[in-house]
Amino acid sequence: MISNYFKLTCLTFIVVVVFAHLVAGKGQIININHALVNDVLHFTYGLEEWLDTSQQPCENFYDFVCARSVNSSQAQLDKRHQQEQLKFDQFLQADDNTDQLMDAELKLKYFYQSCQNARSAEHLKSSLMYRLAGGWPAIDIENAGTVRKRRNMTWLQVLGVFHEAGVPYFFKTKIELISNRRVVQIQPDDSMRFSLRKFEQMAGEVMQSYDVEAGRARLIALEVLSFERASRDVMKLTTDTAREKKDKDKAQEYSYEDFKSSAFGPQLQLDWDTYFRKVMGKPLKSSDLVFVGDVPKLKEYFGLLQNTSITRFLNWLWIDYLMDKTVEDCQQLSQNYFAPLYQHIVERSALNKVQMAQMYNELGQVYEQLLLHTPWIDEITQEFSRLFLGRIMHLTLNGDAKLDDDHDCLSITSRNFYRNLEKAQRFLSQKSKQQSFGDGKKYSTTPTTRSRVAQSSEEFMKIFLITNGLLKPNQNLSTPLNYLLVGEHFSEMMIGGGSLPTPGAWRSMDSEPQFAKFDKCLTRQQQQRNRQLQLQKQPILANQTRNFNLNDLILKTLAQQQTWQAYDHWLRRESFLSAHLDSLLQAGRLKMSMRKLYFVVSTLVDCQRHPQPTRRELIHSYLRNSFEFAQTFKCQRLDPLNAINKCKIL
Repeated sequence: MISNYFKLTCLTFIVVVVFAHLVAGKGQIININHALVNDVLHFTYGLEEWLDTSQQPCENFYDFVCARSVNSSQAQLDKRHQQEQLKFDQFLQADDNTDQLMDAELKLKYFYQSCQNARSAEHLKSSLMYRLAGGWPAIDIENAGTVRKRRNMTWLQVLGVFHEAGVPYFFKTKIELISNRRVVQIQPDDSMRFSLRKFEQMAGEVMQSYDVEAGRARLIALEVLSFERASRDVMKLTTDTAREKKDKDKAQEYSYEDFKSSAFGPQLQLDWDTYFRKVMGKPLKSSDLVFVGDVPKLKEYFGLLQNTSITRFLNWLWIDYLMDKTVEDCQQLSQNYFAPLYQHIVERSALNKVQMAQMYNELGQVYEQLLLHTPWIDEITQEFSRLFLGRIMHLTLNGDAKLDDDHDCLSITSRNFYRNLEKAQRFLSQKSKQQSFGDGKKYSTTPTTRSRVAQSSEEFMKIFLITNGLLKPNQNLSTPLNYLLVGEHFSEMMIGGGSLPTPGAWRSMDSEPQFAKFDKCLTRQQQQRNRQLQLQKQPILANQTRNFNLNDLILKTLAQQQTWQAYDHWLRRESFLSAHLDSLLQAGRLKMSMRKLYFVVSTLVDCQRHPQPTRRELIHSYLRNSFEFAQTFKCQRLDPLNAINKCKIL
């Protein structure tokens, strides 16, 4: 089954590689090898900051590799984020890759470019949200049409424009359809981005950047700061008694008709029909339900807005809106408004696509030769594995077509940042509504084959966020680094048919005898270990039980054997190069080799992917039963991680 799939899927890659070897000159091959040698050496030098060399690998391999990363400091986490930003910067700065980008990736690049360049006052004035809201009085005092428009607007109409565009000032509105009845939730917004001092400073910077005349800017700053103080006082509004607090936290229920007439009193004269028509495209029905959280605070907010002139309110709105949208914030804005795309780009930024596809192909062939006909894996899992492999190869080479589909309706150019920002905000708002505003029916949560494979693939791709943090800024994930960093974890996902919530769900029913045999072998192995400790007069843990699932150990062991066979084949095929690398690595401080690197690096990624302390025993059990580990690190007979009688699964 999988053999036919490989013939169809990987023929293109094989042809490309063969053709490349035919046309490449001998000097070019030598250069490529030198680049590979430098990549491996630079990567290995960077390992020194991760490893604890006071530990002996054959005694405590987990702490040797993982102790520093499990107890990673904030500085290491910051470094990983910096690496992600560098990868994203490289994507933005590459001018020759436009033809290779997906449409969605190109839209993100246009958004960033417009944020850097197309952001003048005239650009702002030409945006739809600016025109609908009545403009920004601080920079628009001469346009009679705009002045007349904002004189006829209420604060609720202005908020409706911002809310419809996905910018929920003062209160958030969520609309759902439950049992053919629309239900609205209104909740006051208590989010605060800056301190008052920072707000005052940034308000001045915003007006200066838009050339507001100095005298007018001082007056506007005083008005805006006064409004900001008042709104913060409302935000911090608390109740004194437990009863009041309980009433405050409990959402009050109204019919829409009662909500309009009694929720906030008749004195405010709020046009909720116009508001909901703007926000959701049509007004609510009288019988629809409205749940209002913290009515006292909302009344305070609305009273403040009612007593504020529309000019002062618009000045505050636009200044607050533009504060964190400076050129320095372009990358953060790109990440915020295009989060799935940003992650997709960072995940794929360091991939050598052709060599990654070759690795997947080779691991798939080993899967077929080594595991396909064993009793461990059932036919359903084999089918999922085949689909998972095809999905990963497509993601690696072509990118995620689903992201293109999701962003197909979003039109982004490099010409007007404010229009692009407005479109992105509205896009996210509409997407949020589509997720919650269904037809009120409950659907089965059981994932389909296609969705399960897609979820598994997305989960696997996240591993590249870890590997990017271990690579140097200009390094690509090419062979053999792809085997070291990714190979075993890919094999683990592939053997299990993708991620499964239940340990061992990938196993065939025919594997029960082998499972029981392996379990008994581990028990005997522990008994032998206890006798060994007794002879050495070391403490023995009484009633010791495993703190990991045995299925996870079997899966990890199978994945190691699958990946090690493919990796060992590469080392033998490139015997001269691997011997040269071994001699260079042995001369370094870590005294490494290409085979040692396999266990060190795959374990380092494992403990960053699974930072739970219980992972230590699972990794040690897997290494204790690995002939390759004992041979590679020359473990002695009495070393804790070298079992006298190893337990086999194949």
